[in-house]
Amino acid sequence: MRRQYNQDDSLRTVVDITAQDLGGYDWRQLCERAAECANAEAACFAFCQASETAPSLAMGRHWPITIRPSLTEYRDIWQQERFYQSVIKLSKGLAGYYLAVPIQRGALSGLLLLKYANSSQVLSGSQRQWLDILAVQGALLWGERHGSLRQHRREGATRRLLSRLKVIFDHVPIPINVFNTDGKCVLWNRECERIFGWSFEEVRQHPEPISLFYPDPIEQQQVKMAFKEHSSSRFREWHPSNRAGDKLTVLWANIILLNNDMLSVGHDISKQKEMNRRQLLAASVFESSYNGIMIIDLDHNITHINPAYTRITGYSLAESVGRLPNFLQNNHLDDALYQELCQHFKEHEHWQGELSALRKNGETYALLLAISKVKDEHNQPLNYVAIFSDITYLKNHEAELKHQACHDVLTGVPNRLLFGELLEQAISAAERHQGQLAVCYLDLDGFKLVNDNLGHAAGDKLLVEISRRLGGVTRSCDAMARLGGDEFALLFTELHSSLECDEILTRVQSIIHQPFELEGQEVQVSASIGVALYPQDANEAELLLRYADQAMYQAKRLGKHTHVFFDAKLHLQEQDRRLQLSRIKSAFQQGELLLYYQPTIDLFNRQVIGLEALLRWHDPKRGLLTPSEFLPALVGTSLEFELGMWVIEQVLSQMTIWSQQGLLFKVSFNVSRGQLMHGNFSHELGRLLAKYPLVQPSLLELEFQECAVSADINAAVAVLQGCRQLGICVSLDNFGTGYASLSHLNQLPVTTLKIDRSFITNLLSNAHDVSMVESVVQLASALKMTVTAKGVESVEQGTRLQQLGCRYVQGYGISQPLPPEQVLDWLNQWNSQPENANHKKG
Repeated sequence: MRRQYNQDDSLRTVVDITAQDLGGYDWRQLCERAAECANAEAACFAFCQASETAPSLAMGRHWPITIRPSLTEYRDIWQQERFYQSVIKLSKGLAGYYLAVPIQRGALSGLLLLKYANSSQVLSGSQRQWLDILAVQGALLWGERHGSLRQHRREGATRRLLSRLKVIFDHVPIPINVFNTDGKCVLWNRECERIFGWSFEEVRQHPEPISLFYPDPIEQQQVKMAFKEHSSSRFREWHPSNRAGDKLTVLWANIILLNNDMLSVGHDISKQKEMNRRQLLAASVFESSYNGIMIIDLDHNITHINPAYTRITGYSLAESVGRLPNFLQNNHLDDALYQELCQHFKEHEHWQGELSALRKNGETYALLLAISKVKDEHNQPLNYVAIFSDITYLKNHEAELKHQACHDVLTGVPNRLLFGELLEQAISAAERHQGQLAVCYLDLDGFKLVNDNLGHAAGDKLLVEISRRLGGVTRSCDAMARLGGDEFALLFTELHSSLECDEILTRVQSIIHQPFELEGQEVQVSASIGVALYPQDANEAELLLRYADQAMYQAKRLGKHTHVFFDAKLHLQEQDRRLQLSRIKSAFQQGELLLYYQPTIDLFNRQVIGLEALLRWHDPKRGLLTPSEFLPALVGTSLEFELGMWVIEQVLSQMTIWSQQGLLFKVSFNVSRGQLMHGNFSHELGRLLAKYPLVQPSLLELEFQECAVSADINAAVAVLQGCRQLGICVSLDNFGTGYASLSHLNQLPVTTLKIDRSFITNLLSNAHDVSMVESVVQLASALKMTVTAKGVESVEQGTRLQQLGCRYVQGYGISQPLPPEQVLDWLNQWNSQPENANHKKG
């Protein structure tokens, strides 16, 4: 039957082209198999889409192309269920009978049409089953082919759309990109390159470009899930990273294209976010700032205030807005400052200063105000911002500190610092008016006895009462100050002569000499006063006070309880002292100072038991000088302590050398009051001992005189006990010359007493000196101390001292002080003497 319906070549061409359009060889094969199964002449598949006006055909090779069911015929077959019956007439007027097999798969419906020459065809059960199977295969093939065709068309449409839009996308100022279903980038515009830093080629070739912008795996997963959401075309905020690793804030909207590619349109809001953050921060600072803030417009009216403004001033927003800030000023301030500020801001951008202002309740307070001009992007002024803080507490505290810094804590009167300022002012006034003034340096006589007998509390009460009495003597134009300890200074101005000052000071001494009632006892002190006059003696504040101090010491020397005017001779002496101090400093720096060592022996066995280090100055012009010729000039200077510590280090260095030579001697060194009572003495002494570990501290002996500790015996005891804890021995030098030596012995941690040479010189002829030496030896024995006599110059003196029980001596009768390099030779010579050698053998 197929040969019957074969057409000519031209018709076959048409049939082939039609079949190719609908699926090619697969359809022809399927149709031929259906025809063979049903013993039909030809077969055809007809599918109907809702939007089509006639069914679409998939025809076999032998199907007449002109035979097509109309839409009406197609629906009629389905409505009447005319299936598996060869009685269907298609396209009236055309020969042939047709049998229809239904096709129903999901939303797809169709017919498998079979053409017969007559209507007597009946299908067996197996034929119907095979035809149903072929119908299902046709439905599957149609769905696959039809879907692929639509997909191909959509992809083509998408490519053509993107091709046309690429030029536009490259020039729009927003980031646009396209990723396919495999996650590959197919479009990346220039704004994306600018924002993220990666070129299109870099992104396109990257195996997983999403990881470039979202390195965190969790964030990557969130982005991929967003691509699959149907609502992802709405803008969402994301935080991708750029090439530099900075986090950006970008709004992305994802649009699904026809081929399921993802078109992403973005908007970089990183700058807006940062600006918003700064605005929120500024607002937070404005609201929470502890300082008051005012926003002022160009007409100088207040427009905004913060809560701190209300807290400080007491004025609310309603009470302040629209007003000029000068309503906050103190009553005594006029508009001058306001006008000054207006003029200032014509040329400047900022102003800062301290003001006095009024709170709403009328209370005056101090404020620190800073005003800045705010400009827009065109450098035009917008407004003014004024920030102020309440500094009342600070000003009060500053005043308290200034008062404390300028006033004595105990008495409340001015101290040395304030007195110096008042003296400078008085000198300037006296210079303008050609006036005279007197500077008086006052030191109490007998104050130490009050402290020692009644205690420091009583001494403090005495100083307070002295200050009160002196304050009653001075006029408003005068000044009075406590310089420290029991020393005071007085300033008398508007004087006409020194006689007038003499009368005032006589009255001062009389007032101070009046008895005091302290701790139930009547106490009486006096004052030694030195006076320097301006302009006769000096025209500088420092010199006037120094000259008055020098005159006060002269008053002390004259018997105390008197006042002495400065003498020019004292000035010359002071100049000589400064000159000598300069020369000593130079000698110290040039190595002209050196140590000599004088031996100390045991009279009982003639053995050398120690050496005393003695300072010498080898002056190129005057020769070898002893300490008494230059050390007084150092008292009270920084060189006093520096030189004293140098002496100790030289001793330790020399003892280290001797110990390496096998010589172990106790070596003593002298310390002055300024050195012993220096705050760093104990620390520096410990440091030097650690620096020379070969020296045993027990072989060191510190010598001091009573005058070095008499001013503050308690502090001196503490320092000396610290020396004893270091292992150093302590000796009291020149014992017997101090007026309170016996009372101090109970407190001082002394191991040795050294009898002054003044008691040794006339020992052979003066019975009083013999008694003195004998008493000291007995006292030392009772206190378990050793005694050394200084200044022994003859054998007879040594013999008498031995008879009195004094075992250790030193002096020229034994040896003069020796330079360190001669000590070993002297020792050999001393030990080689017969009497010494015999003692040594014994």
